[in-house]
Formats: sequence, structure tokens, C-alpha cells
Amino acid sequence: MDILRNLFGTLTSGIVRLIVGVGILAAAYFFIVKPVLHSADEAIKNTNSSFEKSFGGTGLGDIGKTIEDVNKRVEREIRRSFHAAEKNGDPKRLVRCIERAHGNVHHIQRCTVKF
Repeated sequence: MDILRNLFGTLTSGIVRLIVGVGILAAAYFFIVKPVLHSADEAIKNTNSSFEKSFGGTGLGDIGKTIEDVNKRVEREIRRSFHAAEKNGDPKRLVRCIERAHGNVHHIQRCTVKF
């Protein structure tokens, strides 16, 4: 009988300790962690809204549209230069020359004139 009392006493005290530990962790979460996360979330939202307001009327959409327009113009000019190169020069040499230019605009212009 004493063995059963000791066994159940140890078992119930272990369960009680587990419940108390989980309760302390839950209380720490609800009273410490959750308010900190909430305030951090609000700070991030406020920062994002003020960042968006700082761009004012320009907007990021306008910048994207401008970049797309420039890309279309560049693409059109490249097609035009390849078309002219086919009539007057060697397109393969032009491509190799442009690849060697590594983005140098003046060198690319010389390539298009040369080839």
C-alpha cells in the first residue's frame, strides 16, 4: 500500500509541477511576449505607412512604368540596330562587340556604327 501511495504521490506531484510550469509559460506569453509582438507590429505598420507617404505623388507605380517605357525604347533601338546591321554589316560581329563592351555605352555606340 505504501508503494502505491508513493507511486501515485510522485505521479500526481509530477503532473502538478507540469501544469504549474505550463501555466507560468502561458502567463509569460500572454503578459510579456504577446504585447511586445503587438507593439512591434504596430511600429512596423506605422513605419511602412510613413515611408509610403514620403514618396507622395510620385508613387512606386510611376517609377515602374517609367522603367518599362525605357526598356521598350531600348529594345526598339536594339531591334533597329540589328535590322540596320543586317543590311549594312555583320550582326554576329556586332553581338560579339556589344558583349565585349560590358555595358559601356560609348563602346556600344562605336560597335553599332562600326558594324
